[in-house]
Amino acid sequence: MNIVTLRIKVPQDQRSNFLEAARRVIGPTAVQPGCISCRFYQDVNDPDAVYLVEEWESRKELDHHLNSQEYRIVLSLLDMSAQPPEFKLSTISKTEGLEALEAARAAANTALAERRMKK
Repeated sequence: MNIVTLRIKVPQDQRSNFLEAARRVIGPTAVQPGCISCRFYQDVNDPDAVYLVEEWESRKELDHHLNSQEYRIVLSLLDMSAQPPEFKLSTISKTEGLEALEAARAAANTALAERRMKK
């Protein structure tokens, strides 16, 4: 799986234009072959920071998307950024669910119980 994270600083006076353009990207991107998800998020600690997070099944499908008409809209959004945008591409080899959380918590609880027994 490939995850693209794009961070864009959008000044308040351009926010509505930015969001309107962003909404035009999400639907067409989400139905492209290989797209697992496509979402925009706002940073709660920095209201001007907006993140585009896309998950793709393969690099080939992602590369096709990066050359698509929809991505041209994303590239045009970069012009609205008050600072240089941050682009990050991560390749994920393994994904786990709640069982990973449960296993980690169980291991921590076991270690804590063992330390208490030694006292």
